[in-house]
Amino acid sequence: MSQNPRVLDGAGSLYFPGGPTAVLVCHGFLGTPQSVQYVCRQLARKGFTVSAPRLQGHGTSYQDLARYTHQDWIKDIHTAYQSLRVNHSSVFIVGQSMGGTLALHTAASFQDTAGIALINPALDVPGMQRAVRETSASFIKEDRPDIRCPQEEEITYSHVPTASVRSLLQLTAAVRPKVRSVSCPALVAASRIDHVVPPANAIAIYENLSSTSKAFEWLEQSYHVATLDADRDFLADRLSLWIASVTSSRLSASHN
Repeated sequence: MSQNPRVLDGAGSLYFPGGPTAVLVCHGFLGTPQSVQYVCRQLARKGFTVSAPRLQGHGTSYQDLARYTHQDWIKDIHTAYQSLRVNHSSVFIVGQSMGGTLALHTAASFQDTAGIALINPALDVPGMQRAVRETSASFIKEDRPDIRCPQEEEITYSHVPTASVRSLLQLTAAVRPKVRSVSCPALVAASRIDHVVPPANAIAIYENLSSTSKAFEWLEQSYHVATLDADRDFLADRLSLWIASVTSSRLSASHN
């Protein structure tokens, strides 16, 4: 197998240069930056610098995914964060699903994180735990992406390596005890109906964050992949207002 497999059309990393406030956007397990592209573009239009890296093994082939583990995905996001931090006054992290898990890990690792926004974050995924227990196969067939709007399509895989699911579960187990160590401003959003990650994940994370400034939003019109679904405009607007508000508060505090 090629060590540099072809990246699927539309699945590559995204970068929109902008102002001194940067936003690092993390896509989910089996997804690509395409799943968060709309929100990224809306944030960029508000003047933020926006980066959405493609995680290794994603947007290529499910066979390629088997070459990587959660340690590689952690490194991808940590590297992207550090790169943004060099030239920007503050860096916010937005993560969907496993991207939210990676956002939590990054915020726990870098205390200068300006804020985190978690969209249907994953820390306890019973369906995946069950799938791993019940199979001896190397690959598991994937269902259609959990999107309420029938016209929306996500670039993803038809199958997932069982080893990759195990690695995802190792990531969630590692991040679970780190939640209380995260104290930066936080916005948590959860779809009321999510067939992949139970909304109880978002509630538990919100309750356990040590952040003194935190907010919770229910997404009433979307399923799991909310950044591609009917609430995407609401999410983009809410995120931009929240980032602007936190940034304004930080500036006011620095002048006092």
